[in-house]
This record gives sequence, structure tokens and C-alpha cells, in this order.
Amino acid sequence: MKKRGLGVLLAALLALSLTACGGKQTEGENTSAQTENGGTEEAAETEKIVVPYMLTMNAAEEKDMVQEAINDITVDKIGVEVELLCIDFASWSDQMNLLLTDGGVDLFNCSFMSPVSTYVDNGAIAKLDDLLDEYGQGIQECLGDYIECGRFGEDIYGVPKVDAYSNRPCVIMDADICDELGIVPDDIHNFEDLTEVARKVKEAHPELAIFPTGTNGDFLGPTGFDPLGTTGNNIFGGLILEDNNLTVVNVFETEQFEEMIGYTNQWMEEGLFINDPMNAQDGAVAYVSNNQAFCYLGGGFDPEVAAEVQQNNCGKRLYGAELSSTNYATTDSVTGMMWCIPALSEHPEAAMKFLNELYTNAELSNLVCNGIENVHYVKLDDGTIDFAEGLDAFTTGWPSGMGTFWPNITITYPWTPNPADYYEGWIESNENATQSPALGFTFDPTNVTDEITACTNVVSQYYNTIVLGLEDTETLLAQFREELHNAGIDAIIAEKQAQLDAWAAQN
Repeated sequence: MKKRGLGVLLAALLALSLTACGGKQTEGENTSAQTENGGTEEAAETEKIVVPYMLTMNAAEEKDMVQEAINDITVDKIGVEVELLCIDFASWSDQMNLLLTDGGVDLFNCSFMSPVSTYVDNGAIAKLDDLLDEYGQGIQECLGDYIECGRFGEDIYGVPKVDAYSNRPCVIMDADICDELGIVPDDIHNFEDLTEVARKVKEAHPELAIFPTGTNGDFLGPTGFDPLGTTGNNIFGGLILEDNNLTVVNVFETEQFEEMIGYTNQWMEEGLFINDPMNAQDGAVAYVSNNQAFCYLGGGFDPEVAAEVQQNNCGKRLYGAELSSTNYATTDSVTGMMWCIPALSEHPEAAMKFLNELYTNAELSNLVCNGIENVHYVKLDDGTIDFAEGLDAFTTGWPSGMGTFWPNITITYPWTPNPADYYEGWIESNENATQSPALGFTFDPTNVTDEITACTNVVSQYYNTIVLGLEDTETLLAQFREELHNAGIDAIIAEKQAQLDAWAAQN
């Protein structure tokens, strides 16, 4: 079972103008499809499918070259011709929703769109069970039990991309300051350890903030919970993961949440945050990169990997340390990017054949993730790859930095300076993750959409102020909890519990 994860350059998203290459048709040419035993069988015709691709770092000026190389593989092997439809990040959600209504695409990644459950309820995407059984055996083998996270009710409607599915909170720190002060990442395991480190750095570097926030004061969502479909700060009913049971609780009334805000309030009292955090305009990483802060809090399956990924973005050496010793995998951590087939696709079988190849065919996966060898990248002696001479992430003709958009980057060449076995740790993390007891459960919010909207508004009003300790926390927390009750959080929790109980009875 192969897994993989962590967005590589997604934090550097740049909105680019929409470029398109459209149309969808069935070609009437004969071709031969490769059989499992290496022989060939005649295919009546080549089916053309349209697959949209998200642009971020550049305009994919050599898209046609990559598309031709893809079809050199797929036409002969599976009788499928692929047309790439390029859509910039800023337009992605709107353009994709339009294409789903007119049958303009055959296979798509639903990231940065509405939840998959919305498309299930609207009848916008196809059931995949039969297609997976006939054409997607490689996908099933690749994902193993994690494929169940794409099941809504009795049917599978989406398959998660291969990723590092487990997650835990961690801290990413300026390595030079750590070395200067003798701070060892392996000595940090929780918020108490981090507090001692923060005080030590503040004493030595009073000019630095220790903890930057994200924009508008966003800092730290509730940790240690399975959010059961309402994510970020808006965990309206969740499971306490360390309890390993299926009891849905009000996260904001737990001891775990109170302990977390106890630490963050203490940090505010000791002057460890940036000035005026509620009006911060940059992401937390920018403050570390600009030598204005010592560290920032994040998440990942491995703190060292999280630090390595951000080093290029920060332009400085970074260390990572864990704030929890356990990696948890939840349905939400698995389903961040799901691949689906539109209900209006005229070529669902061809779409599934191509999707299966994307999960299992290393040559094809390298093409879509990295581009063409010796044109967009070159192989290095250590088994990794780098940009071809004179190119970088912005000037290459194929956006190699978006490899994690595609179904399975773990069967491709890692990019230097990562080691050749870079993806093995990601695969192992999935095999060794502590799975939530609700892994595979997907919450349907249809019956409580009004309550979720109302509770979201309450969180927007109170949450960051409480976490940052900007007012009397005890008074504000009581008001926060009361307004959540008035907004309907108990109805959401009851709905989650009922659906979870029904799911557990079937599983």
C-alpha cells in the first residue's frame, strides 16, 4: 500500500490567468490495449477524456508537450486519449462547478471546492464501486483500507490521493537560534516543553516575537480531536482521539481544549506573540522567514519532514519538533484531495482506466507530477531529480511543484534536496498511523446546515480572541459556550452521534 503526502509548494500559490484547452469527443480510430499478460487486444476506438489541471506557479506553457507524452502511453495501453484542461487557482472552484453542470470534464480533483458530500447530495458525481471493481484494482490495492474514506452511505464516490494521511501538531523553529542556544528538537514533546524553549529564546532575543499568528489572528485550532467533518476551528462535535471511542463531545467544553488555551493565554501574558496579532496580514511562515519570529506551529506526520518542506519557502534552516507523540489518521486528514468522476461524464470507464494508471504507472505519474525528463527535470546520481539547467519552479514549462495535486506522487522521483527514499517515510507513516475509531465515517451535514452556519459565525466572533487571551478568557469562554448552545451546537452533536452510531452498526 503506497501513500504520500504534504503539499510541496502549495503555500506559494499565485493566481494566474485562465488558460484553456477544451472540447470532449470520442475518436473513431482503432488502437490496441495492453493486456495483463503483456499481449494486446484490439480496442474498437480511442476514447477521449478531459481532465482539468490546476495552475499555480506558472502557466504550463509546455502543456501540449506533456499531454502528447501522456497519450503516447495511454492510447496504446488502455485506449484512452487525455486532454488537459488548464485552470488557474483563482478560478478553480467556479470553473469546475460550471464544467460539472455541462458535462465538460470526465475526471477531476475536488480540492478547493465544496465538500464531496455536497456533490453526492446534488447527484453531480458518479458512484465508483462497479468501476473500481472492473477497472480500478490497482487503486484498491494502493489505498487499502483508506479507500473507505470515500464512501458516502453505501457507495464510494471519490478516492483519496495517496498522501501522508496521519497528522500531529508540531513546531517549526529557526535552526540557527536553536544551535546558538543549545535547543535540541528531540527534547521537545509537548506544550510544556515548548513553553520553556520559548522563554529561553525570548530572554536571549527580546527583539523577536516567538509565536506569529496567521492572518487576522488565526493561530491554533483544537488539537487531539477527530473533527468528524467540521474542520479548522469549527469543530462542532468531535471525538477525543486518545479516548479511542465513538462518543461525540462538545470540543469547546473539554479539558483538552481548556488546557490548550491555558498555554496560549500564558504565552500572551509573557509577551511571546507578535504585536497586534488580530491584525496580522502575513502568514506565520513569513514572520520566521523575515527574521521577525522564532517559530510557528503547524502539523504533519513527521516534524523533520515538515521542516524540510518549508526550508525552501523560508530561505533558512529549520528544525521541527513534535508536540504530540502520536500520529492520528482521520477521515478528514485522508480526504483533503479526492478524485471523482462527474455523473455527466460520457466516458466513465475510460476515466477510471486512466485514474488507475495514475495510481500505479510510475512513468505516467512522473509525467504528470514532474514533466518530461531532460526537458523539465534531470536525474541526479543519488536517485533524485532537479530542474533542468536554467529552470526553476516559475520558469519551467510544466508546473512540477504541484505534483501532490495528482493521485500518487509516491511512485515518482523525489526532488532534491530530499533523499531518494523520501517517500518511504510517508508510506510507512500511513501503515503505522493510529487510526481514529471513526476512520471511514463521513458526516452528512444536510439536516443541520443552518446550525453549522450559526455556530461558524459564533466561532468567528470569539475563537481567536479566546485563544490569544486578548480579553478576560474565563468570562469570554462562558459567553462563547452559551452562544454556541443558542446557535444549535447540541443539534449538530446529536446529528453526528446518530449518524456515527448508524455507521458503526453497519461496520
